[in-house]
Amino acid sequence: MSDLIFNVDNVTLRFGGVVSLNNVSLHQKRGEILAVIGPNGAGKTSLFNSLTGVYQPQEGSISFTDREGKVISIIGKKAHRVASAGVARTFQASRMFSALTTYENVKIGAESHRGIGVIGAMVKGPRTRRGERRSDQRTEELLKFVGLYDKANVISSSLSYGDRRRLEIARGLATDPQVLLLDEPAAGTNPAEKIQLTSLIRKVRDEMGVSILLIEHDMKLVMALAERLYVLNFGSVIAEGSPDAIRSNPVVIEAYLGSSDDESEKSPS
Repeated sequence: MSDLIFNVDNVTLRFGGVVSLNNVSLHQKRGEILAVIGPNGAGKTSLFNSLTGVYQPQEGSISFTDREGKVISIIGKKAHRVASAGVARTFQASRMFSALTTYENVKIGAESHRGIGVIGAMVKGPRTRRGERRSDQRTEELLKFVGLYDKANVISSSLSYGDRRRLEIARGLATDPQVLLLDEPAAGTNPAEKIQLTSLIRKVRDEMGVSILLIEHDMKLVMALAERLYVLNFGSVIAEGSPDAIRSNPVVIEAYLGSSDDESEKSPS
């Protein structure tokens, strides 16, 4: 169990009389690309929100193990505490600062990780200046890494969907995460952009050592990337396994994947 980065055990999340997650258990190994799929209303976004401290489940436990081996309980932690522990995420709907440049968007992520405090920012002492130089350097490195360095001064709202998705990944990486949660990263992208995005996500894991957990409705992208998948339906885990095992699982086919003819029409939440 020491190689786990996330361990979710019997988690139940309710909103009034509605059960969004029902006794959900799953785990993610450090360095793994893991996917969670399922139809609309399956509970995937609720799971992400629970993993990041946005929602507080009523039952069960969620633990995160940092790179030093310290086990941290997620339930009860505020979202900013979870983020500072090493958990970053992107969102299905873009949350960029649309009036800022590509560079400025990434630098905000880098600055948020510095932790110099209000007084340090006002005084502009040696530590603050060193921190600014490091964040500038980190921002440039990440823009090069995701292929947006030549668009550093472009206002982010004018970027293509594919570039916006790469920008969101860069901004998430700027906080120095150990795991990156991607909520439908391919939404709005065209086929060529999906290929580039697949390559980038794999590069994040392989070259940066960041574990990847993704929700995605594009099954071609999921099956190309994920080493293991969990399938949710009505808030419960109905299957877990390799892409080949999930692709041929009759329960999954009935609940979500469908036939090859109608698979492309399915779209999860």
